[in-house]
Order: sequence, then structure tokens, then C-alpha cells
Amino acid sequence: MNYYIDFDHTLYNPKSLTYDMLSKIASQISKEKNLNFENIFEECKSMFNRKNIYNIYKLCDYFAQKYSVNSALLKEEVNTAIQNGEKNVFEDSIPFLKNLKENNHKIYLLSYYEYGLEYQTAKILGSKLTNYFDGLFITGTLKYNLDIDYTNGIFIDDKPDDLLGLYSKNPIEVIRIRRKKEKYSDKELNNLHIKDYELLTDITV
Repeated sequence: MNYYIDFDHTLYNPKSLTYDMLSKIASQISKEKNLNFENIFEECKSMFNRKNIYNIYKLCDYFAQKYSVNSALLKEEVNTAIQNGEKNVFEDSIPFLKNLKENNHKIYLLSYYEYGLEYQTAKILGSKLTNYFDGLFITGTLKYNLDIDYTNGIFIDDKPDDLLGLYSKNPIEVIRIRRKKEKYSDKELNNLHIKDYELLTDITV
């Protein structure tokens, strides 16, 4: 069977990565300028959103200019956090991927990027999960508008809009991962044909 699995909020916790990246920015600034870490961290957190700056490298430029620190050094710290992203992988992700492999299924990563291919690819490589996959689809096109054989696939995702779009392509099955307190977890689907599970390891393969 062909499994197509989402990355962010399904296999990987981007909120944990965000915390690490902002912590490294704040730590570097507080160390160089002898400023309170918590204050700088909260300022970073308040700026890193869709209303202000939602590109981590532009955020580095912003704070480098504001506090007269080296932007390249802040970006280096951010890249270190991304490259060591395996700790942001959900605990059930690897056991689930291993189980799929042991049952001779084909596994494909299906990840949509909104803020740049390079950043999303770096996150995926940093997760150290790539060896589990038979192929990677990292795309800026909506997941349900790609040139793949949807009818012979099982799709696992957390985002309601993507789940419904994928379902419209008549796949073998669409499965929702609905982790507690994660993004979209409080949004109802009202589609009786899309089962939801809190953990990947709850899925029978």
C-alpha cells in the first residue's frame, strides 16, 4: 500500500522548533548585550506571527538591527536549531513509520510549504526522518492538486482543508491525526468517512 503522510503537526512538532529557534535568538542577544533573556524571548515571540514577521530569517535581521548584533550569527543559531530537529519529532512517529516498513508498505512524505522550499526542506532533513520514506513531495501546490495517483493511496494529515481536498480525490482512505492541543484539533470535519486518531500508533496498518 502507498501511504502519503503529512509532516508538520502530524510527524513533527513545529511549535517545539519555534521555541528552540526563538530561544537561541534571545540567548545570543542577551549574552552579547547583557540583557534579560526572558524579556528578549517574549519580544521575539510577540513579533514572530503572521501580523508582524513570519519568516525566521527576517526576524533575525529585524533583531540584529534593533540590538546591533550580527545577523549572520543569529541565523547560524537558528540553523543549528533546525538541523537538530529530531527532538521535535513526535514520540509515536518513528514507531509508526517502522511498522509501515515492516509491513512492506511504501511511504511518501507529503508536505506543503507556505514560507519557502528551503526552510521546509531544512526542517525535514533536520528531523532525521528521511530514511524512512520512499519518496518526498515537498510542494507549494495544494496537496490535492498534484500529479500523483490518489486512488491508490492512503493519506494521513491533520489539516481539515487538506483532508477534505484529499478525500475529494477518491483515495483508498483519508485519516486525520488529531493531537490534543495541536493546531486544528478543535475544528470539526463533519465527514463520517474520515476517521481521526490522536496518535499515529493508534492506526492499524
